Amino acid sequence: MTDTTLEVRPAAQLELDQFARLGMWLAAAESGQSTTEAKGAAAALRIYYAVQLGLPPLAAAELSVIKGRVFVGAKLLRALAARAGLRVVRVYSTHEKCTAAVVDRVTGEELGRTDYTIEDAKKAGLIRSGSAWETHPARMLWARASKYALDDCAPEVTLGIWTAEEGDEIAGQPTVIDAEDQEDIPWPDALADDPPNPSDYPPAGADDDTAA
Repeated sequence: MTDTTLEVRPAAQLELDQFARLGMWLAAAESGQSTTEAKGAAAALRIYYAVQLGLPPLAAAELSVIKGRVFVGAKLLRALAARAGLRVVRVYSTHEKCTAAVVDRVTGEELGRTDYTIEDAKKAGLIRSGSAWETHPARMLWARASKYALDDCAPEVTLGIWTAEEGDEIAGQPTVIDAEDQEDIPWPDALADDPPNPSDYPPAGADDDTAA
């Protein structure tokens, strides 16, 4: 007679099994190989990371895994910050410099701000011929400044997460921005032809009307 009794394993064993499988996926993804197994492991990690971020599995298409690290677009990262009650505000933006501030969506309090300049990008070796740093420098500066602002002011949002723009430094390849990311957000004065005056914006800690 066939025994149809289902084996019930303790929760701790199930958790260990999950960790073991994740470890295998991570090892394969970090191997740098282009085998079917390595690609499958990276795909599985993308789905797992999407779920861990509270996103539907279909959102895995918005994630990338490079050498075992998870990368998201800067826009998705700002959306995750918004879900945490924060807003990343672009208070200054030119083709040479971007200043991003992190603001509490409820109180309007600015938690801090970070600058990123084209000179910073040059020192990091990010500007390559034909890359988005040449074709869309303001967008790239905004992406990097917003990530660094969250790293500095709300590390709980970015813990274990890298942006696609930071992938340049790890993968050694130019970042590709999709058409939607290339659309400028109409922030007051931030993308005017003439560079905005920083004195037009409140100092750190002051209420910022543009965060509403």
